[in-house]
Amino acid sequence: MHAFRPAFRLLFIAGTALAVAAGFAAAGGAKVAATAPSNTSAPTISGSAQQSKTLAASSGSWTGTTPITFSYQWQRCNSSGASCTNISGATSETYTLVIDDVGHTMVVVVTAHNSAGSASKPSAATAVVTGATPPANTVAPVITGSAAVGWTLNASTGTWSGTTPITYAYQWRRCATSGASCSDIGGATSQSYQLANGDAGHTLRVVVTATNVGGSGQSTSNATSTIAIVAPGNTTAPSISGVATQGQTLTLNRGEWIGATPITYTYAWERCDSSGNNCASIPGATSTTYTLTAADAGHDIRAAVTAGDSAGKTTARSNTVGPIVSTAPPPPPGTTKLPNGETSIAASSVPDTDRLTISSVRFTPSVITGRQPVTVTFKIIENNKYDVAGALVYVLGLPYGWAKATPEAATAADGTVSITITPTQAAPKRGALVLFVRARTPKGNLLAGSSSRRLVQVRMRP
Repeated sequence: MHAFRPAFRLLFIAGTALAVAAGFAAAGGAKVAATAPSNTSAPTISGSAQQSKTLAASSGSWTGTTPITFSYQWQRCNSSGASCTNISGATSETYTLVIDDVGHTMVVVVTAHNSAGSASKPSAATAVVTGATPPANTVAPVITGSAAVGWTLNASTGTWSGTTPITYAYQWRRCATSGASCSDIGGATSQSYQLANGDAGHTLRVVVTATNVGGSGQSTSNATSTIAIVAPGNTTAPSISGVATQGQTLTLNRGEWIGATPITYTYAWERCDSSGNNCASIPGATSTTYTLTAADAGHDIRAAVTAGDSAGKTTARSNTVGPIVSTAPPPPPGTTKLPNGETSIAASSVPDTDRLTISSVRFTPSVITGRQPVTVTFKIIENNKYDVAGALVYVLGLPYGWAKATPEAATAADGTVSITITPTQAAPKRGALVLFVRARTPKGNLLAGSSSRRLVQVRMRP
């Protein structure tokens, strides 16, 4: 046992050494030569053997040192797949069949290349190439759209058989109301057609021409209903641009309209509440621009566009902008917004630097007869145009003694006060009762500060 083990170990080591030596000889002793390409599975062609169709070649399977690259040459052969000749320029992996290929078979020769050389292998021949099938209509074209002047009609291609690709051309025709006696409309060769004034009272058809490499075919749609003239239609709503601030100018875009030409347009700006409701036209605001005023402050503004043609009128309204921002100074403390939209200020809040104004006087009746009393209504405002509530108004008749004295009276919230004047003697044949009017705040100085004075007169007759 002890004598055998060393001998076995030596034999194993010796065998290992021989194997390593053989590997060295194979790897480093002599360089292995590259192997030229060799075909193991022939190239193939896929695709339909029909004019205008595209054939595609596979390279087949090859052995040999990699990398291997491939080049292609398409050939036209007789109907038996023999007598093949190269097709000039047909050296891509794909090939589109042309009319010269009809009646022939096709072969592709694939050449494999590597560092050791090249080898070629032809594919099997295709079936005999057939000619393209001209287009044939199976479902007629259809016209869609409103049969009214200004509106656009659209044509479908219909359904066609035949070799693809197929292209389509269109010719719109104007016909009698019966759909007969049609004639081409010059320039109307698009898939869509906008109806013109001259189409009114007619019907229309469209002729679709389908074309491929095999030829062409035509199909005509049914006739439309008789084309009518209707009131204009709004396709894009009017819109307002500009800054929603008092004093700024808004600009109206009237939007897009269709209808019989000519179409006329009128405009009306509208003032709404701050929610865009309860709108009313603004007097005189009838152009495409509008400059915002103090009356617009706190309101929304929109515009109405009315388009008219020979058939009638249609109105569309814009978006609203606002509420409009006021640029007027904020009212001072002590002011109140009245239901009529005016602002009232308490007389006690009017500073001496402001001035009361007797802005209007109204007599009832307008002429005094004999000793008839007359009621005079005064309106008092201050220099910011606010109505003054609680202003004290005093009236004195002139000549002195022609009318009974009246006490001071306070104005209401709207700045008005009515005072009755009673003449003390009959009116002369001609003349007038002159009234000296003074308005003051409760704390005002009679001769200075915010106090105001004015002379007015009412005619008198015997």
